[in-house]
Amino acid sequence: MEYKLQIRGPVFPAFFFCARAHTLAGVMGMNAVFCGMLLIGLLRAAATGQAEAAQQALLGGAGEAVTLCLSLAGAYAFFGGLLEVLRESGAAQALAGAMERPLRRLFPFAPGEERALGDICMNLAANMLGMGGAATPAGLSAMKTMAAGGEGRASDAMILFLVVNTSSVQLLPTTMIALRAQAGAAHPADIILPTLLATSVSTACGVMLCRLFAGRRGGARACPR
Repeated sequence: MEYKLQIRGPVFPAFFFCARAHTLAGVMGMNAVFCGMLLIGLLRAAATGQAEAAQQALLGGAGEAVTLCLSLAGAYAFFGGLLEVLRESGAAQALAGAMERPLRRLFPFAPGEERALGDICMNLAANMLGMGGAATPAGLSAMKTMAAGGEGRASDAMILFLVVNTSSVQLLPTTMIALRAQAGAAHPADIILPTLLATSVSTACGVMLCRLFAGRRGGARACPR
């Protein structure tokens, strides 16, 4: 099977899965929650006579955020180029192809859901290599394919895919390496092995819990979202 990897910018998979699952109303609801928290904090600062300190904190935090983004630009440019080399060399496609057979055994596909296997392989392979922007379109496509016959209900395969995608085994944690380099770490890439071990354990635990709860439902293929 041939896999095609598309890069669509540095988007965040978690946000798009949230938007897909809960629609625009859910996203707007979370925006309202954050705005409410900010308003409550400002009102409390004004009531306790700390309005000036709150203003300084807001302006200082905004300035630090801009400084951090600029300082990370070089590291992101380097890793972006490296990941593009991996994509053009076929490394991501090869990893996705190698994952196809074990993932076919791992996911409890309902009839028709196996058509999403190619997108699942590409999504997980891209996430492992730190290519979140490439992983998002494949992940959304996989969810759409599996949801086609679900009648508004999430199947066991959809739940497992979301869990595995969230735990996301990391072979190359580019973001954390860039942050550590910006913070002045002597060896920023030292986290590669610990990150791989931690994400592997979290993924294994997630898979076991999905299997456990699926078994308690008597092997049902779907459950309410």
